Amino acid sequence: MSLSCSSQNPRDWIVDLPKVQTHVHLDGSVRLNTIWQIAQKDNIDLGVDTIQELAAICRVTQPMKNIQEVLDVFWVHQKVLNSYENIRRVTFENIEDAYHDGVKLLELRFGPTFIAAGKPALRNDDIIRGVLDGSQDGMQKYPIEVGLIAIGVRGMDNELNRIALMDVLKFKTSRYPVAERLVGYDLADAETGTEPENFLGLIETAREGGLHITIHSGEDTDAEYVKRSILSLGAERIGHGIKSWGNEEVLNLIKERDIHLELSVTSNWLTRCVESLETHPIKNLYQAGVSISINTDDPHLMGINLVHEYEMIVDKFGLTRQDFMKINTDALEHSFLPEAIKSRVRKQYFE
Repeated sequence: MSLSCSSQNPRDWIVDLPKVQTHVHLDGSVRLNTIWQIAQKDNIDLGVDTIQELAAICRVTQPMKNIQEVLDVFWVHQKVLNSYENIRRVTFENIEDAYHDGVKLLELRFGPTFIAAGKPALRNDDIIRGVLDGSQDGMQKYPIEVGLIAIGVRGMDNELNRIALMDVLKFKTSRYPVAERLVGYDLADAETGTEPENFLGLIETAREGGLHITIHSGEDTDAEYVKRSILSLGAERIGHGIKSWGNEEVLNLIKERDIHLELSVTSNWLTRCVESLETHPIKNLYQAGVSISINTDDPHLMGINLVHEYEMIVDKFGLTRQDFMKINTDALEHSFLPEAIKSRVRKQYFE
């Protein structure tokens, strides 16, 4: 029997529900205490004197003017990702947080170009090693499978994006521990004012290097951008993609090609990509047969966790345990991790 919020307290079963999360930015999700501790240790001037003041500038808990205003808050988190050691710590903490949310398979994404900006002493190799070693630490301590997605940042120099991608591919083909967990490539940052086709060279290089492709699209733009991301860039998954709803042609394309949408309801509300939580198209997309996953996007930046998202979705949209099991099963099938890893997770939690 399906369980809904009317039959028992949602948290009782949501915490234990096996989850698959495909869209989390580790460089947009640093614990408040971690930001404070690293800033004190490394003498980083954040322009605040107390941790309470820090919370006010590094968290977005109410809708801001637009997606760019939210993206600007990322730079507070970015400042403390200033060394191999700190990146390793933050990666581990993201995995630890996911485990406590009941996540069995997690895909973390990170932008070397974004992390390195303004830090001439920090090399791409330091960033990638920090992410890989932090991932290994997390998987050794907790029973969770982790995949890693590198990001090309639309608003940054394309040559720097290309160099960072080549460094990621260098590690992927190396014998560095858990380097095989580098499984995907993404384009992120505001899509408005950009042309998907301008990034085709990056995407082709990533694909030829063995990385799967997901693209942030249809968040602050329209369904036409989602269509172009699929047809021009060959996206296998779309980050957000909510503006697809209402466009029958694009919805049919998504279903015909089995394109998976990585949805983040609270994030879309905070960035004003939807008018309210209630008007988010998550339930419409799910009922229309689109493959979706439920994600936090930038949990510490937005003051949420994945259990919060599930509780909110039960409350606002009435989805049941049975619905969530189907959603997470679909997310597992569309994970970029190898089939052998997905098979282990499937047999243990979803069969």
